[in-house]
Amino acid sequence: MKLYIILIVLSSFSWVYSNAQEAVHLDNGSQYIITQSSQDSSRPKKGDVIKMKLAKYAQDGTLIFDTEMLNMPDGVEMTIQDDFIPGDILDVFLRMHKNEKAIATIPVWVADKDTVQKNQTETYSYHVQLLDFISPQKLKEQQDELLKQLRLEQKALFDSIVVAKASNYHLDYQKDGLYILKSSSKKIKKKQKLSTGQEIKVQYILKLLPDYKELDNSYKRNMPLTLNVNTGQVIKGWDIALLQMKKGEKSILLIPSWLAYGFYGSGHEILPNTPLYFEIEVLN
Repeated sequence: MKLYIILIVLSSFSWVYSNAQEAVHLDNGSQYIITQSSQDSSRPKKGDVIKMKLAKYAQDGTLIFDTEMLNMPDGVEMTIQDDFIPGDILDVFLRMHKNEKAIATIPVWVADKDTVQKNQTETYSYHVQLLDFISPQKLKEQQDELLKQLRLEQKALFDSIVVAKASNYHLDYQKDGLYILKSSSKKIKKKQKLSTGQEIKVQYILKLLPDYKELDNSYKRNMPLTLNVNTGQVIKGWDIALLQMKKGEKSILLIPSWLAYGFYGSGHEILPNTPLYFEIEVLN
């Protein structure tokens, strides 16, 4: 019985690698092998945006990174820039066809762009899949069409929030999809609006729309954020909104995705094209 089980296991490994090709050697000691071939004959070019899955392992087999950690089951997008060292994993993607899978062995100094380690023999192992790719021009066309749809959807969402908050807040600012709601009861008088470069401290609560899932709360940490106004230290929606606020003021910011984290999102919590809800207070 044990021999029968062993034969089944060995046959399964044989089936997995039945389509594997011979190893392809690249510059600087890198190599890769195709473990799943494709009937598609097209390949990406430098400058193209690829959609891929990738798992990176240390030489001892320890998992360093996996795109599955990013909560993006449809794959991760990245641009094939032309500044990589020959033999880098991007060099592998340039040689793959759509829907192919590969295992690559890349020297650490090549992957990390660290020539100090050039004489060392340590390598990384990459398990990759090329899902799709697109030219920058075609991608922009698709994003422009998507943005038109997002503007309509997020405006309708924000308008409904304004109506729901009407008893306590009034719409004070609306431009390029950004809404600023200010308290109808508390008015800050005899103060100038914040100015570019001014250092301030801000308390805030961040919720993800449309479900109002709370993602961050500086009040709970008792740690206000210190920043300089309109200097690119925060998302664009904040930079615009803070210029409309005064010290001591509390507001609700409804920030559309294109003034937040855009088409790509941030980490595994903020998904692409997510509008944000902030309760924000500029401290005196």
